[in-house]
Amino acid sequence: MTPGTLTVHISDAELIVEVTSGGQHVLPVGPLTLQAGPLRGSDPPPPASLTNALGLVEDHLDDLIIEAPTIAATPGVVLTGPYAEALARIEIGTSLIPADYELQRADADEVFRTVAVEAAAERGHNPGLPADHVESIIATCCVILGIMRRLDLSAVTVAASATPSHNSETTG
Repeated sequence: MTPGTLTVHISDAELIVEVTSGGQHVLPVGPLTLQAGPLRGSDPPPPASLTNALGLVEDHLDDLIIEAPTIAATPGVVLTGPYAEALARIEIGTSLIPADYELQRADADEVFRTVAVEAAAERGHNPGLPADHVESIIATCCVILGIMRRLDLSAVTVAASATPSHNSETTG
């Protein structure tokens, strides 16, 4: 990896940001944090809640950039974890994610615009979306788009785990 590349592991309630050349930072925001906070209460959430969720992610990144200004100039971001994989799966429409899959910002935006207006029952019919991520995919989109927007990235790499989760896939 290029020096300065960020690896961001998306977990339930935090983002673990590792810089290739050294350093690790933990941001207290993840998909479940957003679900319990700004996205709580409506299915689908209203536009103001989506804006607040994106803003919360960007605010935490702003705090990180104040602490470590070089992060703003990252040459790239690699996303890891089941949440990142869920977004990649719904974008490509299958449970099989190619090695070093590059998620374009325009594609992430398109998935977001689609799932953000669907109730959970409708979201579950999106090809590739694992059943255990139907409730969290909107929040996942907010996390990933918040990262891409704040760092002005046109794409991120999604590092898929070695074993795809076929048993939780929902087909449409």
